[in-house]
Amino acid sequence: MSNKLKRRAASYTDQKLPSTLVLSHISSALRRLATAASGNFGSDCYVHSALAQNLLARLGFGSTLTVGYAAWRVGSGDSDIILHAPIQDMPPQPGVAFHVWLELGRYLLDFTTCQLPQKAAQLDALDGGTTKVTWHPNYLFTPKTSISPLRNVIQLRAGLYCYTREPELEAKIIAASHPLDDDDLATAWLLYQNQDLNIFGPSNMRGSNIFCPP
Repeated sequence: MSNKLKRRAASYTDQKLPSTLVLSHISSALRRLATAASGNFGSDCYVHSALAQNLLARLGFGSTLTVGYAAWRVGSGDSDIILHAPIQDMPPQPGVAFHVWLELGRYLLDFTTCQLPQKAAQLDALDGGTTKVTWHPNYLFTPKTSISPLRNVIQLRAGLYCYTREPELEAKIIAASHPLDDDDLATAWLLYQNQDLNIFGPSNMRGSNIFCPP
């Protein structure tokens, strides 16, 4: 291996990674913000991930916004699978099926897994199915080597997941995205710094039954 390649490999191996405490605090801040203010709770993965990227950057951690397809085995039943990917005979959906997450070198980081019950409810409303969600961690931070093939997610046990980056789709989604709202950025940082702080926003005022524990 050349010295250049060795240095590149070392940079991924030695990359500074956030602690469990930092990740838990970011997760809590984002959930409180989304619960109060997101107009698309359960399908706001781009904004959720972009806000997380901003918080990580402020704390000194680099990350890459990644777009592609994802699937999660959320329960033990045959239909307890959530897919964010185009499949045959999929009921009509608004927009394009995709998912957004973060990557930190060899690690995958997804702060939207708290929303899997909401994602399941939205998909059930489209196809008339019933998805029982027993696996929905507050966030997922794991080596990319833990990613399972899609067939395993479909056929095996709860807690398996599949993430596949799609570079062409990624370029289109990022190019079409809007800059993050300055108020959202400031509020996310405030919530990160104040873990006991709760806010009220449009979702609360509509009497939403959305709830994610802090």
